[in-house]
Amino acid sequence: MKKLFYFLFSILVVSSCDDGDIIITSFEFDDVDLQLCKGAKDNEFVFFKINETSNEAISYNFISETYSDTIATATPISIELNSETNNLIYRKFNTSITADYYCANIPPSNILITEELVGTSGTSEIFTEIIEEDDDDGVASADEGNRDTDNDGIPDFKDQDDDNDNILTSVELSNGIPDNDDPRNTDGDALDDYLDPDDDNDGILTINEDFNNNGNPRDDDYDNDGIPDYLDNDDDNDGILTIDEDTNGNGNPKDDDDDNDGIANYLDTNSVEDSNNSNDDISPSLDNTVQTTFRTTVTINRIIFGGGNQNFQDENFSFGFRDITIPKTTTKM
Repeated sequence: MKKLFYFLFSILVVSSCDDGDIIITSFEFDDVDLQLCKGAKDNEFVFFKINETSNEAISYNFISETYSDTIATATPISIELNSETNNLIYRKFNTSITADYYCANIPPSNILITEELVGTSGTSEIFTEIIEEDDDDGVASADEGNRDTDNDGIPDFKDQDDDNDNILTSVELSNGIPDNDDPRNTDGDALDDYLDPDDDNDGILTINEDFNNNGNPRDDDYDNDGIPDYLDNDDDNDGILTIDEDTNGNGNPKDDDDDNDGIANYLDTNSVEDSNNSNDDISPSLDNTVQTTFRTTVTINRIIFGGGNQNFQDENFSFGFRDITIPKTTTKM
């Protein structure tokens, strides 16, 4: 970067000292965001940086049928610079510019170029990688690692419902209270609710305590006591714990109906034990699209600027990187 600065500085001093033009005293883009927009031609792109304080900008125009800022590349895309379609351009302007200068169909007419250098030879390398994927469930992806709690083939850091109980991990972590940092553990076992497929330890999986079958156990409260069934260890409020209403002892209170009235014991206040003889599996309706951040890094190698005898060879100019995050989508709370 410093070598590029001194190279540009020396050229501009030689060309402008005698005619009164502005002398470039800085060429600083390290702390400036790398931006991108579509060019005027098919598959044309423009990476650029603008230094508003010094009215400078540097851009790289290129054409590529393979580049995308949301598709990771196994290896960098390599493109040769030329004087027409793929070139690096440094410009100094008479006034400050915005991204519209590069991205608008018709650039502002009041912008004048006072200095220009065009890199017409060299090789660009454009590399796009995924630097982070997260389901935004309240647990940092680094903490979730490659764990797959529910063995559904989706690692927890990509899985919005880590225990596959149809309650979002973010909800089970916070108990529905924003910014609550204490993970909920309703039944006091070794598993916090977001990792526990049976949150109230009543023998009925949380996913199966969706009494109204709408795919959301949070709005089911059979006994209307203000506690949703998936957190209620006595679903019918008859004083007998749901887990104790499993009279056949098979670990599933849903198939016990001692008085044969069609109501499972655990939902029947008139039976010693109860069940609803329905053990339908409810498939989660979550859209497991994760939040993904892509990073594109751009470098130009072995640059040769036209219009002068000096060559900037065997050196690399780094544009730095540009991040873009594709947010997750959620179909159910």
